[in-house]
Amino acid sequence: MRREVEGRILRIIANIGVLALIMLALSFLNINIPSILTLIPREGFTFITAIAVMITIILFFVALRIILDLMRLVDIASNTLLKHIPGFNPEKSPSVVRALKEISTVLLTAIALSIATPLISSIPEVGGWLNISITIAIFIFSLVLLYDAGKTLYATFESSIQTLIDKITLQDKNS
Repeated sequence: MRREVEGRILRIIANIGVLALIMLALSFLNINIPSILTLIPREGFTFITAIAVMITIILFFVALRIILDLMRLVDIASNTLLKHIPGFNPEKSPSVVRALKEISTVLLTAIALSIATPLISSIPEVGGWLNISITIAIFIFSLVLLYDAGKTLYATFESSIQTLIDKITLQDKNS
């Protein structure tokens, strides 16, 4: 497992480096995502615009690889953490890992929204309304995920605490 964690961390660092290099190259070429969004609908595809769109798609795939590696690291960290909780029922481990993934998804969604807000707002005429509607939708989505994660964690750890209390009281009776 140690080798897998080291490999994933190295892949994440390498992918972040690739992401930074591509963004640096785009900045030297004076190409950014808002300029791509404004060029495509009005002027069609030029060679530079096509390359910029392909680079942007590559950026999104590299970012997706980073997110998938981070999610796997959350799995490993969650399983390691759960092994050290006294009285924890190992059969409930998948539900706790799912709850932790839901919490991570909410955090990543909030980060993505904060990054995307200026881009969405810069769309002429509908940017403001689109930004408000996406923000409300993500807020509702986040509330649902957090409610489900909270309910799962509460149910899981409630029974774990009860099991721990039962073990402690059983030891007191035997003494």
